[in-house]
Amino acid sequence: METVLAIDDDKTTLGILESQLSSFGYRVFVERAAKRGLEIAKEFVPDVILLDINMPVMSGFDVLANLKRDKATRDIPVIMLTSNKERTSVIEAMRYGISDYIVKPYDPDKLNLKIKSAIAHADIKKSQNDDIFIEIARKGEMALIIMRGSIKDNGFKNDVKTVFNSFFMKQVNGKVCVFDIRNMEDFDSNDVKEFVSLLKFFSDSKIKVITGKHYGSIVSNSDIENTVELYLSYGDMELASI
Repeated sequence: METVLAIDDDKTTLGILESQLSSFGYRVFVERAAKRGLEIAKEFVPDVILLDINMPVMSGFDVLANLKRDKATRDIPVIMLTSNKERTSVIEAMRYGISDYIVKPYDPDKLNLKIKSAIAHADIKKSQNDDIFIEIARKGEMALIIMRGSIKDNGFKNDVKTVFNSFFMKQVNGKVCVFDIRNMEDFDSNDVKEFVSLLKFFSDSKIKVITGKHYGSIVSNSDIENTVELYLSYGDMELASI
């Protein structure tokens, strides 16, 4: 049974979440105090954490910082579930590497889908090799192209040559290619140009990009959103296909 920890200072919200998530088959922990929520996360290591932002004593961002500093909790996928819809808050949360950002009020079925998506892609991440900049995973007919590090790094450039060989390009020709760039280092305008140039090699494929924190840089420094589908998270991408 998959475990979900919900941290929110609102008692009513937690009661509703506990009931809804239990009905979906999850084991559920709920906690109003952020500090105690961190203790539960370290003790039980849930499969996913639902986290509010605006809480007393310790904000959701403080909780995120603590989770990412601790080796035991840093890889737990976190979904922000909050009434805070300010763009600056979304960007700040994405910089911590969250899995998704959901604004209240929410649709329970969509929340469930995003939880399942976050858990599934966290499992893929666990199997990755930290010494590799580009890895390929399969999901049905889709090719998941998972990238990390800096696009300027020689190791990254070497992986581009090695991974995107003629055999691989034939395999993905006409298929859906999903680029996950959430764990790449911050993009400047030159990085965006280089990334866009890389995508041109996949012109015969349908391209989707999971941008995370890089969304703003990409749309500000390119026009690829006219030809490529951009999503903040896997959950957003999967909801768009329903």
